[in-house]
Amino acid sequence: MTVCDLKRGERAVVLSVSAERALRERLNILGIYAGARIKLLRISFFHKTFLLSTVSGRAALGRSVAAGVKVCGV
Repeated sequence: MTVCDLKRGERAVVLSVSAERALRERLNILGIYAGARIKLLRISFFHKTFLLSTVSGRAALGRSVAAGVKVCGV
């Protein structure tokens, strides 16, 4: 399951992040890394952007990046 599969308001734990090294580091700074708890706050029209709440604040991910973040529902 990925961030794209979450419903609005659903909480999850990040299992892994599939992305290039630079993007993984950026996501790490934003609080999206293996073991991190996240909550899906909002989904844009046509599911193009996903707004997440993380331990570091809020982060918006495009669909291609969100598809690379594997999660497990809490």
